[in-house]
Amino acid sequence: MSRDLVNKTIDSLYEKYQTNEYMISKIDNYLCKQLPIIFENMEKLHIERTTRIQELSTEQDVFIQCFLNNNQYFYVSTTERFFYYDGVHYQDFNEDDILHHVLTTITKDRNLMSWKQRTKINIMKRIKENSLLASIPESDTIQNVLDLLSPALFASRVEAKYFLTILGDNILRKNTNLIHFIYPKAKQFLQTFNNICQMFLGVGLAQTFKHKYYEHAYQDCRLVKINESVQSEIVWNSIIYQSALDIICVACHYSIRYSSSDNYLLTFSNEAALVKSVFYIKDIQPADLVNLFTSEYLDSRTGAMHTAQGSTQITWKNMQYLWKQFLDSKNLPSVIFMQTLKTLMVEKLKDNYREETDSFVGVCSKFLPAIHKFLQFWSETMVPDDTETDLEIEEVVILFRKWLISRGEIGSNLTDRQILDLVSYYFPTVEIDRCKYISKIRSALWDKQLDIQVALDNLKATIRLAPTNYSIYDAYSFYCKQPNELNVSKAYFEKYVFDNFSEYIVDAKFLSSEWSMV
Repeated sequence: MSRDLVNKTIDSLYEKYQTNEYMISKIDNYLCKQLPIIFENMEKLHIERTTRIQELSTEQDVFIQCFLNNNQYFYVSTTERFFYYDGVHYQDFNEDDILHHVLTTITKDRNLMSWKQRTKINIMKRIKENSLLASIPESDTIQNVLDLLSPALFASRVEAKYFLTILGDNILRKNTNLIHFIYPKAKQFLQTFNNICQMFLGVGLAQTFKHKYYEHAYQDCRLVKINESVQSEIVWNSIIYQSALDIICVACHYSIRYSSSDNYLLTFSNEAALVKSVFYIKDIQPADLVNLFTSEYLDSRTGAMHTAQGSTQITWKNMQYLWKQFLDSKNLPSVIFMQTLKTLMVEKLKDNYREETDSFVGVCSKFLPAIHKFLQFWSETMVPDDTETDLEIEEVVILFRKWLISRGEIGSNLTDRQILDLVSYYFPTVEIDRCKYISKIRSALWDKQLDIQVALDNLKATIRLAPTNYSIYDAYSFYCKQPNELNVSKAYFEKYVFDNFSEYIVDAKFLSSEWSMV
């Protein structure tokens, strides 16, 4: 309001009441005596109120800063979830519990009681601006995560850090064009972990991981090493269910700190061997791989060398298996389609290839004799049997070695994994459980069930004079003392007993006294 308007208002009042002495006196009293005091009080109150607001505002800023420094709460807007970090572990946190904590702390402070709700709103707003993905873990958290992953899942801490940086890149949507090939048996581990990440963050962490090659550009391909133990859920289950948030936050921290997984390896890792392994595909061409394969796995010389090494020709089926073995030895996925590989191989060995037999003549491999011996062993000694279960790969290895020795030949150096690969490749209809057991196949060299039955018959003869309940555990101990060349596992023995003598089982632990009299 301008001064002219004020003057005009006062003049109009005087004009209105100029004949009314009572009202004129009131106007004079109000304007000259009361109004100055009112304005002085109003100014004083305003100053006090402004000062108080400034004090409360400063107090609130200090309180909020102190509260957030002492209590590290974070938020993910995608899933509208809150999290708390105690300096060691991250944990999912309920919003109501945070509100209760905030209000309780304000009440204890008491200075902000009049601004309680306003302070609460400001704190929650600040927390929601505090992204979990931008948090900086303490050293204890980082070291704990690395200890969890290495050596359980990764051979070294550097490999674990590289893996974590990839996870962080995926969560933060960096370098999504890259392809990270990883051991196929890691699929369940990654799927489970990805589901947990989706639940907490609403984004995935495994989108660049692949287990098979689908004509990806070689320059975008990376190889990620992970221990074979990843195929065992027991190894990683507790790691990701108990420490998923810690791993996720460390992964994001590494991604931000090192810029990207590639940059971590090239700039910070100082591990030349690991860098070479990771970028192996990126820096190679299909023809180079074929040349390396032929130099390491094939010999095309003629004469006595062929006789010493075995067959002087390799069928295309066997060549594919050798290629698979070569890729496994390099920890490589199948980065060349079979038709492309065949074209390259025929071009490379055009003088040796015979289309009519689909084989390479005058070519041998030092790896084939052992393969041929195993295939011969399998065809001569392995018999289909629907009643047989749980023939262990380890037992096949032992039987194969015994078969070779019985023929006066040198024992095999094929490993459990190689034999498993041979069975899977050459006998795809054979049922294999958990990469350990073969079903519906028995060995003609070892009748496992007959060995057990003979031992149980001998046991009956020893206890028949004083029949009593006999523990299955003691029965297995008795079996192990029999003059068998090989012993079945305790689990196999117990399964045989339960399958064949269920009516004589007592408390799932004993063979009844009636059994010994049968």
